[in-house]
Amino acid sequence: MIPFYTSLLSQPATVGGSLRTLCSQIASIDSLVLTPDQRLFASGRDGVFELLASADGSSRMERVAFAVDGVPTDCMKNGMATDGDFLYLACAQVHQSDNPLVRTILNDINDVEQAAKCLLQLYMAAFSFRVESWILRCDLRRTPLTFTERLASLPADPGSGGLGSNFLANGLAIDPQHSCLYVANSAPGLAAAIYRVATDGAADGTRCTLWHRPPGCKPNGLRLREQGLCYTGNGVSSAVLGHVPFNPDGSASTSEIIEIAPLRLFAHFDAVPPGFVVAESGDTTGLQAGALRLVSCAGRTIGMLRHAGLRRPCAVALAHADTALFTADEVLVADRHDGRVLAFRPEEPWRQWLRGENAQARGTNPAAKQ
Repeated sequence: MIPFYTSLLSQPATVGGSLRTLCSQIASIDSLVLTPDQRLFASGRDGVFELLASADGSSRMERVAFAVDGVPTDCMKNGMATDGDFLYLACAQVHQSDNPLVRTILNDINDVEQAAKCLLQLYMAAFSFRVESWILRCDLRRTPLTFTERLASLPADPGSGGLGSNFLANGLAIDPQHSCLYVANSAPGLAAAIYRVATDGAADGTRCTLWHRPPGCKPNGLRLREQGLCYTGNGVSSAVLGHVPFNPDGSASTSEIIEIAPLRLFAHFDAVPPGFVVAESGDTTGLQAGALRLVSCAGRTIGMLRHAGLRRPCAVALAHADTALFTADEVLVADRHDGRVLAFRPEEPWRQWLRGENAQARGTNPAAKQ
């Protein structure tokens, strides 16, 4: 890791390339996930959609059905994860007051986007009302695709008043080797933490345990990597990309800060061999456009993608093979502006960096190595 002041003084290079739109109008789009066989899914307010190629080369969307009792259809559809056979989804619902004045002020909080201008509204409601979450599972080997299993209802005891009495499930990371997944609780206050949920347990919160509480931020995106769990989170004055190593018994060791971005907001991210691609959704005022941030494993932002067509990125996924919709090495991006899914093809030096082909270029500007 590099010192904080060094990170501030470093000047990342501009990442060039071409950007195109795959689809749009996914209301309140939040997450994006690619399966190992390159099936692409996006989550938004109206549901989870698989993006498919039409005969004319354009894209079409097929909604994944919901068939889970006790989970409202108008809940927030947040983070997703996949192990190839299954698709996992984190859902959350704020149980608001029926008071007309409260509803006039806050509207339906479950419809807001998790963007800068809406975060205060969301956290005010989470402090005032009960927040409930669910982890759902869909078997990708069956058709039609349907979420039929409820792995967990969180919190386990809503009336207990404990630290986890409010649970705003957000990012997910799956660990199939140990039959568990990690979920980021982005609720305000002391409840904000990373929890571990058994994927072979009963559909309740009894097998959900507090795993780690990242210092100074509310965790958002999660990725499993190199004997540890990486996360993004947002604090009062900065966004954080961090890493929590696993102890031999599977518990969390001391978290390590990889990168800090003052006055910015980090959303979901993807891990690549030499580092990370982070969706930076904008600044804390909500006035500046977002970007994609390329961060080395050494903890330095080496490249920034800023493009007129990129407004509020919230999730990214790197394509590893050609399909009818996209090609290998394209960066797929969920953008909250018009609910779009974009495909960005970086210039060749950056594609090589994403693949990890030039080991000596890790932590530096790969374009300078050409």
